[in-house]
Amino acid sequence: MNRIRRYWGACLIVLMVVVHAALIGYMRSRVSRLTHLNTMVVEMGSYRFQPVNDLTKVYLFKLHAVVDPTKQRRGEERLQMMRMQIRETAEQTLRQVDPRWLEDPTQNQIRDRLMQIVHKHLEEPLVQRMLITDWLELPLQSVDLQFDTPVQTLALQ
Repeated sequence: MNRIRRYWGACLIVLMVVVHAALIGYMRSRVSRLTHLNTMVVEMGSYRFQPVNDLTKVYLFKLHAVVDPTKQRRGEERLQMMRMQIRETAEQTLRQVDPRWLEDPTQNQIRDRLMQIVHKHLEEPLVQRMLITDWLELPLQSVDLQFDTPVQTLALQ
């Protein structure tokens, strides 16, 4: 009993240090797990199209695919592999889109149609939804329609 009275202060300090060390270790492990989380969104690229029924406007947007978290690696790989086929089909579809779909501020019909295209090319349900960002509707005169490399330069090479 005499020892307890003598060292109770030191034991209390050691106990507090141990509790604080355990709390700090736990919090650091939680934070380190958060910094290593992968995003479930895969960027599919920027799209620019002109509908065939309205040649006075050009539409621009960025397309993103939200991948199923349980199939993230496979989803990213398949999207990368099929990126150009998806893009080609999407651009063909967008050029023929119903004009009412372009007036919808939420772009629900367009996103649903793009989702069908992605599912058709992936052949398995790896994508949960499509996201459209940076949507722009521009008059044709304001868009630079020149290619990156002019045709004359290609002919000389």
